Amino acid sequence: MKIKYNQLLFLYAYLRQIDLSLDRSRWNSWNKLQYYFKNRLQPTQMIEYLKKSFFLPETDLDQFVFFLEKKSLTERLKFIFIKDGLLKQNEILYCCKLLSIFDKYLRSDIKEYNLDIEKLRIDVAEYYSKSLELMISKKDLNRLMKIEHFEESDQIEVISMKEFVPDDFWVNRMS
Repeated sequence: MKIKYNQLLFLYAYLRQIDLSLDRSRWNSWNKLQYYFKNRLQPTQMIEYLKKSFFLPETDLDQFVFFLEKKSLTERLKFIFIKDGLLKQNEILYCCKLLSIFDKYLRSDIKEYNLDIEKLRIDVAEYYSKSLELMISKKDLNRLMKIEHFEESDQIEVISMKEFVPDDFWVNRMS
């Protein structure tokens, strides 16, 4: 499935925000992270956007099984010449599954960071770094590294998620 470059940047930024926020939540209370995400783009909104943008089939994400594969050299070289990237439907569904798990944790009554959350953080980081990162220019990756997140240091420059939200995000949400 073809993913537009601006969608790719948006998805990468959102997943990186989750990864960094989960990482910082290890040293803070879980309810502060939950509060942080109450005023941010919700995982369910991103899932809805992905489903509408890529015409994904209705799937029980809890039962969906997928193993992330390392991209071949040929697949990696394609992204140098093609501005829009290609993802398999299962890769997008797997992303939806990760977002769904994150949403369940945000809505849960968990009191503190645990091993299940750490596993999710690692899965999210592996997904965006192995599936998406190779399709992004170095210049844009440098910007994405500065995405806003929970418990960010006021000593570093961050970039707002709003800078990466594509115009069709709001259009797809309304239709």
